Amino acid sequence: MSNSTEVKQAQRMKWWTEAKFGMFVHWGLYAIPGQGEWQMYSEKIPVKEYEKLAGQFNPVRFDAREWVRIAKEAGMKYIVITAKHHDGFAMYSSSVEPFNIVDATPFKRDPMKELAEACLEEGIRLCFYYSHVIDWHHPHSVHNAANNTWDYRMEEKDFPIYWNSLAKPQIRELLTQYGPVGLLWFDTAGGLSKEDSEDMVAHVRSLQPECLVNSRVSHFKGMGDYQSKGDNETPMYGEDERPWETPMTLNRTWGFSPKDQVWKTTESLVRKLVHIVSKGGNLLLNVGPSPEGTIPGESVERLKELGEWTRRNAEAIYAASASPFPYEFDWGAITAKPGKLYLHIHNDKWPKTGKLVLRGVRNRVSHAYLLADPGKRALETEQTFDDGLQLHTLAIGLPAQAPDSYVSVVVLELEGENDIDSGFTVLPSGSLKMDIPSGRLTEGYVIAGFEGGGPVRNAEWSVMVPQPGTYRLSLVSFRRTDAVLEEGFKAGVELVMNDRPFVGIPKEDRIITDSPACQHPYSEVHSIMGEVEIPRPGHYSLTLKSALIKERHSKFTEIWQADPVKLRSVMLVRI
Repeated sequence: MSNSTEVKQAQRMKWWTEAKFGMFVHWGLYAIPGQGEWQMYSEKIPVKEYEKLAGQFNPVRFDAREWVRIAKEAGMKYIVITAKHHDGFAMYSSSVEPFNIVDATPFKRDPMKELAEACLEEGIRLCFYYSHVIDWHHPHSVHNAANNTWDYRMEEKDFPIYWNSLAKPQIRELLTQYGPVGLLWFDTAGGLSKEDSEDMVAHVRSLQPECLVNSRVSHFKGMGDYQSKGDNETPMYGEDERPWETPMTLNRTWGFSPKDQVWKTTESLVRKLVHIVSKGGNLLLNVGPSPEGTIPGESVERLKELGEWTRRNAEAIYAASASPFPYEFDWGAITAKPGKLYLHIHNDKWPKTGKLVLRGVRNRVSHAYLLADPGKRALETEQTFDDGLQLHTLAIGLPAQAPDSYVSVVVLELEGENDIDSGFTVLPSGSLKMDIPSGRLTEGYVIAGFEGGGPVRNAEWSVMVPQPGTYRLSLVSFRRTDAVLEEGFKAGVELVMNDRPFVGIPKEDRIITDSPACQHPYSEVHSIMGEVEIPRPGHYSLTLKSALIKERHSKFTEIWQADPVKLRSVMLVRI
């Protein structure tokens, strides 16, 4: 990519990378039965039967300005709404397909037009979701897995007919009827050729050059302007080289589902937003409106509370960059701006000692204060340097009580450009969690005593351990609800630190119920591998060997739900 192309790309992406937080909206005919947006496929509902839902769809309580107000008050900067989902029903006025909300329902209105007007008034970017490959209504839509085979015969499908007579013309409608569109959010491109993927991107660019395209336009890596992570997936440190976004639900489903009452708490949502921004990403948080056109009260309540926090802490979220440290903190997370660090401390981790200790800040701290304090009264700080270990330590004096709700932010104003030691250093609490892609990855070998499970790879770290003692070594994995952890690790694991090897199959020793990174349908599992003695302060090599370590450069985008078990991190804890 040339310098001029990189500059143009950065300019096109600027609003999005600064926005950090958007609203996802899954709304369509599937709201009527309330069984989720995949019901037509899962129950093999015939097209003619499914079409009858359109005659019942009359969302008379829909108020575009109310929706936009809810998003804006939550602190969201853009809205991505399902203009067409997999059922093929267009939620706008489409001249190329009569199966749309204006022509096929008693509602007769175009909600996309009303949302475009409301977003323009409030300064919110309107964006469209469009299912460009899966379309169970169309006889010629072809996906590599999720096809309508109960109405149509696969051998009679002719994908170019669908592509050229419906998909591309409808994209033209969306990009010519509603003013400037922030981005097009494509989905599930399984089986789409690279040529057709490139064709769709070029089609979008020809109609609105500034319109962004997400990576799901293709299953080939590197397509689009930014990386859409898997549903509810938060990546690991070092995993993504491009800007990225996590699409996440407020409960467990995407479309309206009255039976799904497993709602994330506001505190959990604040922590997840902070965690994602601290890793350099955006959060696209989903609501599933009712058949009447209202956003469920449980969603509205949480978004309102979330917005109260984002307004107070806007400086530490919007246009902030990722933490300069390549690892998580046991007390919260860090975001950054030039000359500033923002320490997001979970209230239940607020130091009882009245002091927070942070290692690795080389700059002199000119001013430290609580973001919730309008007077910016100075907090006491003390900076020291251990010449032998080349270790910078900062101690920050804190009040006895956390000043904000859920997460409280400490601002550090630094002299000069941010200068941070980005090496791996055990935290003052005696713990350190290192994500797999942040290590040096190399090809490995079969672990003795274990067979199968694919090629083994190594991840290696150099870890500064400032305090000697006995350390417990654990693995952090995400296990899908239908998976068995031991089966996922059938090829074994080898972990070596200070020449002490630990070999075996990880077990479920602890499950984290409210992880800031893990969401349904996965659970965060910790597996104890053993204990190692660290005799003196210094740097130590830690190496992990496993078949679950992903290669850094593969041809295709990984499908999040494909892996029953995902190996995420190695964790040290001083005991």
